[in-house]
Amino acid sequence: MDELARSAARWIDEAMRAWANDDYSKVAAVAPLAVEHLGKAVLWEMNPVLLVPLTSDAEPSLIVLSTKPSLIAPKLRTVGMAVLLTRLEKVLGTLPVDTARRRRLVDSRNGAVHVGTGTASRHVLLDALLLCQTLLSHLDADEKSFFGDHHTAVLGLLDEKRTETGHRVGAKRAKARQHLTQLEQQLGAEAFQAACDTLAARVVEIEPTDYGLRFYGKMHDCPECGTEALLMGDVAVDFDVDWDVEPLGGGQYDAIPMSITILTLAPEAFTCPVCRLELRGLDELAEADMPTQPLEVSEADLVPDFRIIDYMDE
Repeated sequence: MDELARSAARWIDEAMRAWANDDYSKVAAVAPLAVEHLGKAVLWEMNPVLLVPLTSDAEPSLIVLSTKPSLIAPKLRTVGMAVLLTRLEKVLGTLPVDTARRRRLVDSRNGAVHVGTGTASRHVLLDALLLCQTLLSHLDADEKSFFGDHHTAVLGLLDEKRTETGHRVGAKRAKARQHLTQLEQQLGAEAFQAACDTLAARVVEIEPTDYGLRFYGKMHDCPECGTEALLMGDVAVDFDVDWDVEPLGGGQYDAIPMSITILTLAPEAFTCPVCRLELRGLDELAEADMPTQPLEVSEADLVPDFRIIDYMDE
């Protein structure tokens, strides 16, 4: 585990040096490697078996990691970055980078996209730094030691990122307020309320898949106008077992297993049909004090109609 963390620190050092030298392609290539190695360190500390790929040829890796965990074991194979990030989200609860940005990191790491501009590589670097911060906290590791001579620069970049998000969300909320003010001035108070009620009813017309593949929505109050609007994100389906007790007579009881289905919505976007406020990504949701942690939901909560059987058949 320590070797993985040291390797991650070396990759982040390479990425920050490349950033200082305007070597944008190198930034995008190596920054995700720091996330990959640090993420594997987190899973290794929890249980090395969490690094086993779910493939038919992973039997040797399973035996090694469940008996004598060693990174230098012959033929050891571990999960790729895409699976790694998915597992991290499941075991840690949430990550500070949404699905689309995680996909960009994976594509950059795998060389599937060419990132040769300062703006594009900056996005990759900032997302990598955000993830590294989160992973370091789960390892109880010291940020200053990990980032070394780059610590001040890293904090500056992340603070700048947060400031940008604050300005962006502030501008969106101001625009939403202005829209409502203008509408009320045009219609008058009574007609304005009727118009808001009509607009609020159109929440059912919103297509969550316009905001992300496989997205569903859950009703949630708008932080700007208070209307019940739509919080959207991926839905995870998990299964658990509860036990019921059935009397057999004579003081004897039988334990009956009962399957329980658990649905969770991982928020990633929000839209309001009344004030037209639209938020995308965990950073914007957090800035507006919206939920960012996975929410347990029921089938009835989800928009459009959600059926577990359809979801599992896909």
